Amino acid sequence: MAGILLTQIYWVGTAFMFKEEQFDNSVRIATKSVINQFLQNKSDSVFQQRLIALSCRKEKLSIDDYIDGKILDSIIWSELKCMEINTKYHYGVYSKYNNRFVIGNFEGAERELLDSQYQFSLASIYKPGDYYLSIFFTNKTHILLHRMELWVFLSILFLLVLIISFIFVILTILHQKKVSEIKTDFINNMTHEFKTPIATSSLAAEMIQKEEVMTNKNKLRKYSSIILDENNRLQSQVEQVLQVAILESGKHQFKIKKVNANELIKTVMNSFELRIKDENIKFNLKLEATNPYFMADKSHILNIYYNLIDNAIKYSPVNPTIFVRTYNVGGNIVISVKDNGIGISKEYQENIFKNLFRVPTGNIHEVRGFGLGLYYVKTIVDQFGGRIELSSELGEGSNFELFFPSNISKNKNYG
Repeated sequence: MAGILLTQIYWVGTAFMFKEEQFDNSVRIATKSVINQFLQNKSDSVFQQRLIALSCRKEKLSIDDYIDGKILDSIIWSELKCMEINTKYHYGVYSKYNNRFVIGNFEGAERELLDSQYQFSLASIYKPGDYYLSIFFTNKTHILLHRMELWVFLSILFLLVLIISFIFVILTILHQKKVSEIKTDFINNMTHEFKTPIATSSLAAEMIQKEEVMTNKNKLRKYSSIILDENNRLQSQVEQVLQVAILESGKHQFKIKKVNANELIKTVMNSFELRIKDENIKFNLKLEATNPYFMADKSHILNIYYNLIDNAIKYSPVNPTIFVRTYNVGGNIVISVKDNGIGISKEYQENIFKNLFRVPTGNIHEVRGFGLGLYYVKTIVDQFGGRIELSSELGEGSNFELFFPSNISKNKNYG
C-alpha cells in the first residue's frame, strides 16, 4: 500500500515537473518574442530618425527611449496569451546596478520580480547591458495544477478507491478472524459440553456392570438414573444446536396455534422441580396475566422459557433466586424472568442476542455454553411477532421480558 502510494505521488510529482518545464519554456518563448519585436523596431528607419531627434535634445538616451511602456505591456500580454498563459502576472524593466525599476507593472511586487526565475537581459536593445526584463506570475502553482487537473483527479480517485478497498479487505479479514475465533470457541465449548455427559454416562455404565452393583437395586436405580439424566442432557444440547441450524437454513415449519403463557410456564417449572431441590434454588412465581393467550408454536415457546430459566440458574452461582412473572400491558402478554446473578455489563448487552456470542464470565469458568441460547430466544420471539427487552446491571442480576401480542386478531398470519 505504501509502495503504491509513493509511486502515485512520484508520478504526480513528475507530471507536475513536466508541466512546470512546459510553462517555463512557454514563458521564455513569449519573452524572447517580445525582445525580438523591439529589436526589429530598433532597425526600423522611422525609429532610427526618432532616436536621432531625441539625441539632439538629450545628453544621453535612456532605456525608456528604446522601449515604450505601453507597447511593451501590449506585446507581453499578446505573446503570453498566444502561449495560452492566462494568469495574473507582474513585469518590470530594472537595472541590476541599483535594482531600480523604470518600466512596467511592478508596483507591490518589486521583491518578487528581483527574485523571479524569469529574467531576460535587454543588452541587445540598450547598452550598457545592466537592464533586465523580469516577469513574475502570482499563481503559477494554481495554473500548473489546473493544467494537470485530470491527472490529479484520477490519481486521487484511484488512491481513494485503493484505500477504501484496502480498508474493506482489512475489516473483512478482521471480521473473518473474529468469526473464526468465535467458531473455535463454540467447538471447544461444544466438545466440553458433550464430553461431560458422555464421560458421566460411561462411568455409570461401568459401575452397573460390576457384580456388587447389579445385585443392589438401589445402586442400580441410581446409576441408571444418572445415565438417563445425562442422556437427556446430551439430547437437549444436540437439539439446541439442530434447532438453530434449522432456523438459519430457513427450512423450519412452525405449528402455530393459541397457547397459554401461564400453563406453559407451569409445565417448564415442573421440569425444573428436581433441580430446584438439589441445588437449593428459590423460585418466586407470579402468574398475574388475566389474558395469557397468544399465537405461537408451543414447543418453541417451551424451549425459550427453558433457556431463560436455565440461564438464570447458571449465572446465579450464590443462593439463586429466580422471579418468573406474567402480566398484561398495552395489549401484550409479558413474560418476565429475573435473577439475582452476576448480571451483564452494559458493553455486552448490545451483542447478547448475536449468534455464538458469549459474555466473558471472569473467574466463573464452570459456566459454559454454546452461545446459542439467547440468539435462539430472540429469533423465535421475532418469528411470532414479539419482542424481547433486557435490563441488567453488573453484579445485580438480569431481567428478560418477552412481549407477545395477546389480542389474537392482531397477530400476523403464520399459515
